[in-house]
Amino acid sequence: MRLYYLSLIILAVIIVFIQLDPAYYMINYVTIPAFVLCLFGFIYQYTKKNIFGYVAMAGFVVFLPIGALGIMSIREAMDKQIKLKFIRKLNNDR
Repeated sequence: MRLYYLSLIILAVIIVFIQLDPAYYMINYVTIPAFVLCLFGFIYQYTKKNIFGYVAMAGFVVFLPIGALGIMSIREAMDKQIKLKFIRKLNNDR
């Protein structure tokens, strides 16, 4: 999840610098809601509900190519959770 935190920091810095230039204020109508969607990754970390992971990935899509880091990080965490559930199921079937 280090990539997730790194991508959030990079995106926050980008949004702050975009807001400093008044010529790009229209971009904020897209970037700020997308950043809020990216924060759903925190909820995913605690609940392990896939819907929150997918919502966070949808937010990162707006910020490609930097958002790819966040998407890969959340997808990796979701894959680990799926593998853990599978291993637990195998152990319970024995």
